[in-house]
Amino acid sequence: MDKLTLKSRISITVVVTLLVWGHIIWDYFHGGIPVHYVLHDDALPGIPNWVGGLVLPFFTWFLLYRIHRRMSGFEMLPASESLNAILKRFLLSLSIALSISVFFSLQIDIIDYIMLGIIVLALFYPLYKSEYLLGWVVGSSFTFGAIIPIVFGSILALMLFIVYKLSTFVVGFVKTKR
Repeated sequence: MDKLTLKSRISITVVVTLLVWGHIIWDYFHGGIPVHYVLHDDALPGIPNWVGGLVLPFFTWFLLYRIHRRMSGFEMLPASESLNAILKRFLLSLSIALSISVFFSLQIDIIDYIMLGIIVLALFYPLYKSEYLLGWVVGSSFTFGAIIPIVFGSILALMLFIVYKLSTFVVGFVKTKR
């Protein structure tokens, strides 16, 4: 399978929707739906996890559409773009987000080093791609709800885009000056 078909995009979106709403229902019957407060201050507005249940399916569909569009040749592609490579990148990002979620839950202070490692890797790899962002959001949403990973992940993706483009520009500039 070389393309991300409409049927597979619908299936993935349905699975993500079922996962997020299953988690929300679980929370509802086991102590209530958590609310995440802006800047972790309960004096500021809170965002309940059910809002993420509404937003995450649309966000998933949007990112899958971007991946489909990139794979379908609407944009210039490197030869290494394949569904297998995209799946590997998604799973890598998912595993990193899950590990960060576990470390956060266990209060293990290693998250800063993981984030620094991600930024360093962005010097060499395009970690801003949609599959990385989708893996980040899906992997983080169990611990942080969906809204916080969507907002933070989008900002992180923008930052990683800038880091990658600047590093490739500098390398290209240095090569032309030789």
